Amino acid sequence: MNKYALILPLVILSFFLGYFASGSKMEHIYTIATVTTVLVAIAGCLLFFKHQKVGDSKQTRKTKVTTAFIAVLLFSTLIGVQFVKLAEANFLPPQPSLPSICIIKDGRVYPSAPIQRVGEVYTFTGNIANYTLDVQRDNIVVDGTGYTLQGNGSGTGIRLKNRTGVTIKNLELKQFATGINMFSSSNITITGNNLTSTGNGITLHSCSTNSIEGNKISGGSLAILLYNASNHNSIIGNTITNNGNGIWSERSPNPSSYNNIIGNNISENKKFGTLFRSSSNLRIEGNSIKNNYYGIVLSGSSCQYNTIVENNIANNNEGISLGAGKYNNIVENNITNNDKGIYSSHSSNNNIYKNNFINNTIHVYDAINEHRDSASPSENSWNNGVTGNYWSDYNGIDNDGDGIGDTPYVIDANNQDNYPLMKPIEISETEIPDILPEFPRWTPMLLIFAVFTVAVTIYKQRLRKLRNKKRMSCKHELLERGNN
Repeated sequence: MNKYALILPLVILSFFLGYFASGSKMEHIYTIATVTTVLVAIAGCLLFFKHQKVGDSKQTRKTKVTTAFIAVLLFSTLIGVQFVKLAEANFLPPQPSLPSICIIKDGRVYPSAPIQRVGEVYTFTGNIANYTLDVQRDNIVVDGTGYTLQGNGSGTGIRLKNRTGVTIKNLELKQFATGINMFSSSNITITGNNLTSTGNGITLHSCSTNSIEGNKISGGSLAILLYNASNHNSIIGNTITNNGNGIWSERSPNPSSYNNIIGNNISENKKFGTLFRSSSNLRIEGNSIKNNYYGIVLSGSSCQYNTIVENNIANNNEGISLGAGKYNNIVENNITNNDKGIYSSHSSNNNIYKNNFINNTIHVYDAINEHRDSASPSENSWNNGVTGNYWSDYNGIDNDGDGIGDTPYVIDANNQDNYPLMKPIEISETEIPDILPEFPRWTPMLLIFAVFTVAVTIYKQRLRKLRNKKRMSCKHELLERGNN
């Protein structure tokens, strides 16, 4: 067998090894590029040896080999760098496009489709298959009324670029690479939709002040992606189940911060329930996060000043994972039946109190315990100076009956709760903000008519009383005259 015939299979194999050895969607790109660069350089050198001239001196051969090695290395490095830059420029791979149905800036729907326009409301009157709905007009409502927009596994379902004031509601979206794709858009409301079997459900690229409310997203690779400084968005009251990953906030090229994740059901997702990479000032409140591999993950030293409050976090491998983050507040959560309640790696100066740690295999696990982690341990605050947490395996006593154990709950050599609670605390249900209904356009006229009707009725009653009063007055005058 020709030894050079092994070069191409080795290069191809390196791609797969790089992919499976990686730990995240971006890291595998760097691994693949690096391994490929080295192997291509080696392959170039081996091929160069094959074509050496018989008369070449030893020094000449060395010079040629060195030159070939450097040239191939530089060339393959350039390709690898461009590959990485391409991936960083667009976190999502390019998608095969579908033909588009456009809501054009002038208000027309082109080409013709089962979508009826009444003013600024565009209503589906039938199902649509194998098209992208491209919204090019601001301040409109697209109402699916329960109809289906279905793809063939590729392309985008709904596309919004540089849009504002658009509402997408009551639509079934199926079998797209991306269900709803938003670019540089604001004040968009995505509500009451059902997205199934989409690679990525809803993606936001550099989008701010948008609302994703009351949707169901299931059966996809990734439910909601926040990408490249998508800030000040609200993700409220969604059901996110049976996906590869739930909510993913990517750090490259710029992290997304100041987002609200409130009142969602995030469960049965294969890997991450939620992952926030280098995000800050998040509010993660009142969510049910169950039966995922990872529940809530804050990853990166820039993950700071986030608030995790009133969540039910249960039956995950890791309930809350802190990866180098600091100054985060974890308060009033039920953290139950997880393999690890809180997993901490290089994360210090976080405030963790008034939580219920119940029946976790390990309540708190520091990565310093792993041989691969030789960095300094995590040191966090486990009480607010008055109240700590409830620990289901705490064996202390409370002689003075103040509800706080008389001895600390020792977590490890660097962490302890000085005010452990004797009973679980009651955690209030988070009130999910109401999703305001869309009223018909004739509603104001109806209200005006109702007010007018009430006003006329009151006027008539007063006029009738006045007439009766005058009539009685006339009768009295006639009686007085008759008596005289």
